[in-house]
Amino acid sequence: MTSSRDQYPSRSSWIPQRIPARGRGGMVGSKMPQAVDAGLAMLRKGGNAIDAAVATAFAVGVVEPPMNGLGGGGYLVAWLAKEKRSIVIDFPMISAASATPDMFPLAPAGKGDGFLFGWPSTLEDANVIGYRSIAVPGTVAGLALTLERYGTLSLAEVIEPAIVLAEEGYPVTWQTTLYIAKDMENLRKFPATAATFLTPDGNPLKTSEQLNPAYIRQPDLARTLRKISDEGARTFYEGELARTIANHLNENGSSVTASDFAAYQAQEISGITVDYHGHQIHTVGGGTGGTSMGEALTMLNEVDSGQPGNRSAHELHTMTQIFRQAFADRFAYLADPDQIDIPQNALLDPAYARERLATFDPERATTPQPGDRERLGVNHQMPASVPDYVKSGSTTHLGAIDAEGNAVALTQTLLALWGSRVTVPGTGVLMNNGMMWFDPEPGRPNSIGGSKKPLSNMAPTIITKDDEALASIGSSGGRRIQNCNAQIVMNMIDGGLSAQEAINTPRIDTSTTALAISTRIDPTVREELAAMGHKVSPRDESLMTSDFASPVAIGRNPNGELDGGSDPWYYAATTAAVEGL
Repeated sequence: MTSSRDQYPSRSSWIPQRIPARGRGGMVGSKMPQAVDAGLAMLRKGGNAIDAAVATAFAVGVVEPPMNGLGGGGYLVAWLAKEKRSIVIDFPMISAASATPDMFPLAPAGKGDGFLFGWPSTLEDANVIGYRSIAVPGTVAGLALTLERYGTLSLAEVIEPAIVLAEEGYPVTWQTTLYIAKDMENLRKFPATAATFLTPDGNPLKTSEQLNPAYIRQPDLARTLRKISDEGARTFYEGELARTIANHLNENGSSVTASDFAAYQAQEISGITVDYHGHQIHTVGGGTGGTSMGEALTMLNEVDSGQPGNRSAHELHTMTQIFRQAFADRFAYLADPDQIDIPQNALLDPAYARERLATFDPERATTPQPGDRERLGVNHQMPASVPDYVKSGSTTHLGAIDAEGNAVALTQTLLALWGSRVTVPGTGVLMNNGMMWFDPEPGRPNSIGGSKKPLSNMAPTIITKDDEALASIGSSGGRRIQNCNAQIVMNMIDGGLSAQEAINTPRIDTSTTALAISTRIDPTVREELAAMGHKVSPRDESLMTSDFASPVAIGRNPNGELDGGSDPWYYAATTAAVEGL
């Protein structure tokens, strides 16, 4: 894509600007302001960052339905200030117990939808759209487990703002209309979904006048949330509500059963911590984006990557090679650690980082290869799959830091935009399309299996130093998440930038065969990278085509003040502090 900035260097351009939020009493960040308000209300009630994050997560599932909701899953990383330790709550969607590697026949080459991972397409996109694409959701279990173990408020208190938003509705913005319009053809296929998000004649909802906005109201979802509030989270998995959802799915061809719902449990698991230039980076491990981001940061810890916003072609070349190495190892070796031994510790070993760095040509772009199986101690490997193009995912991110220094980073998703597009009638629950996460080709590490966790891109992140939380970081954007989060970490630590400054700094992305690079990076630098053999693909962020991941971050500066940052290109993204609102 050629930018007008390249053709006409003196031409004016549009770059949106966010004024960062600041405060000391606590801060919440999310992709929707109504969800931020829900989290802030918990802080005002005396709750901690965990209470605020869980309330924000339930609320954002109501007001950002293309991206997440009760029918999805995710991961949470938190720093507990008094205990001086990080925790990880694991609540991804998982496959039904009866799922098999060959359950989705492959489509002829060139047919089907584009994937987040570069997997083969399937006939009729059955693993992407509709009932067969649905996996067992984990969001309700994960949020409830987090609150039970580390929150201070009740489930009824933190879920109440979400209930009110579902009952009273929220105004439709141009961004909401855009997301509806982008997938209108698929939304029309499912009556309960169309009834909520389309007009009676099947068109996108829209606001034509600010004084008279259109509203999205979800009374069925409000009743479901109220039921969870009154009866507890397990009613979503074992009660009448669970049976209603599972029966509807079964009647329409889904492999997910009531038994699958009853068996689902969110877990507190071990995360990973890697060192980066005197700081500790806490994130999720296993078959997630956190492991790959951690591997990249372990390599970046061994090099001088320059200053944010002013990196040379050689510095960006090194970053590109490092990111590509992490992707090569990711697709060769990472999968569900409960079912396949993965070389997590070996990939995060600084000695391995130095070995891989030694294989890079400092002057020429090469295609990094997965590390040696024997060196990594594994018996499985598949060729790294790096497609020419991948679609953006349907994901949201949120964060919270309180006055005591507790910090939360939480990423949750439906996977694709609007997930499966299936809303279960009478419940308001929009279901995920988590089966799209699996490789539909049998015999590979991430092939479909029963009760299996898929390979995930999510990588919520906490930065600490001297046992104090300095930042909560995360983003949405499918495979682009890993490179995005790593660069924000680098920008905050190496450049000493605030959260908003770190987000504003132009980025690169290596999640496809092309090197996506912001047109805000000097054209001369881009030309030098092309001369080194990189397949440089300039991307103009002002076109809002989601060429880079969409982050939210909260930072704490040396004097204890919190500052919030969010994607300037994502209209509704918001951070706000308890003080001075």
